Amino acid sequence: MDLMACNTALAVLEQMIEAASPAHCPALVGELEKLKALAWAKMMHGPNPPAIAQTLESGHYLTVGEVVERFHVTPKWLYRHKKQMPHSQPSRKLLLFPEKAIEKWFAGRKVS
Repeated sequence: MDLMACNTALAVLEQMIEAASPAHCPALVGELEKLKALAWAKMMHGPNPPAIAQTLESGHYLTVGEVVERFHVTPKWLYRHKKQMPHSQPSRKLLLFPEKAIEKWFAGRKVS
């Protein structure tokens, strides 16, 4: 895909986001973060990105904001406990949680 085609696709995406309802924005942000992680993997590793890119392509990932909203935890709590949870951190600033695995993790978590 050339740069002009990318710019056209991004312009269409921007219009779709502007037209989206606020209720759809968390899912949109999650998908955008996934695409951003894929782009970073490609920039850092060339045409054959590592397994993280293939993993991101294979399932839906939740952002920190989505996990906070869905499971009623704070971002601080989430970052403090991330090592105990299924997660992926393709860059220093990006933390993603595989949707099915994190749902299972929270379902099995002992409530105190």
